[in-house]
Amino acid sequence: MSKYTVRGSEELDARIDADLEIIRQAVSPHSEAGILLGGYGRGEGTPFILADGSQTPFNDYDLVIIVKTISIQIRLLFQRLEKELTEQLGIPVDLCPYARHALWSREFSLLNYEMKHGHMVIWGEDNVLVTMPNYDTATIPVSEGSRLLMNRGKLLLDIKRRLASAKPLNDDERICFIKFINKVLLAFGDAALIAAGKYNLLYAIKKQRIAEIGQMPDRDFIIAGYLSAIEIKEWGDYQQLADYDLDRQLQQTLDVFIRFLPWYRTQYAIRECSILKAIALNLKWNKCLSIRHPREELYDALADLLQDQSSMSHEHFYALQKRFS
Repeated sequence: MSKYTVRGSEELDARIDADLEIIRQAVSPHSEAGILLGGYGRGEGTPFILADGSQTPFNDYDLVIIVKTISIQIRLLFQRLEKELTEQLGIPVDLCPYARHALWSREFSLLNYEMKHGHMVIWGEDNVLVTMPNYDTATIPVSEGSRLLMNRGKLLLDIKRRLASAKPLNDDERICFIKFINKVLLAFGDAALIAAGKYNLLYAIKKQRIAEIGQMPDRDFIIAGYLSAIEIKEWGDYQQLADYDLDRQLQQTLDVFIRFLPWYRTQYAIRECSILKAIALNLKWNKCLSIRHPREELYDALADLLQDQSSMSHEHFYALQKRFS
């Protein structure tokens, strides 16, 4: 049984152990604990299958770092360490600082839900997250699905912008973009499960429940794409995808995304924040008066950007998406 994946090898586990030890040595002197999230943190990460059949890590290393207090200095330090560790390991390393004294008040988001219920403590006290709320799967805010879709839709925009260049894709880019498309397919399924009240942390359960989602645009495509993307996630043999038609798959996924996101946003009516907070955020980030959360503006802008119809620049979208992702 693999520690970090569903079907990976002991050799892959050993490689990930070694990488995490390097991260621990670099970051632990500046923190109280390090929490591994994502696929590897749940034991559902992807083993990337090389041409000779050996395996190497494929997922990013996403860690929440527990610190006493958060300051500009701490953020700058972790940004520097992210860059250094990414270069050293050859895999993106994301270090997100959380103040320990504020864990009890963390918002109910998919990130925090996953952090509470699907993590692996790499260093620090095993019960370091005991003060976090016990987020209930049955009450996940439906708006979290929109946030997930926005973050995955941004990947489609990344691909679209790159393909607009005359420069041919290299092999690494092609694999990366296939991965991005499959992340979108997973987001379709996860959002559909949230809307249907069928969401679960583990893909082993979610792939059994995906057929129970209700009626929605492109339902058959969403179910089939979800199951296919889970299969690729569990066994990352991209050598078998030599005939993958990237242009066709991108266009098909884009078309579904443009229909699915607006539909999904009709599945809930709860505001993402108070009117006063929305006004303050818009004055700071959009230099305008609006009672809508800036993230709601991003949902509209993303669909338009993907169709080359938006008045918002790509640069402004990326800046806001990074802030409100």
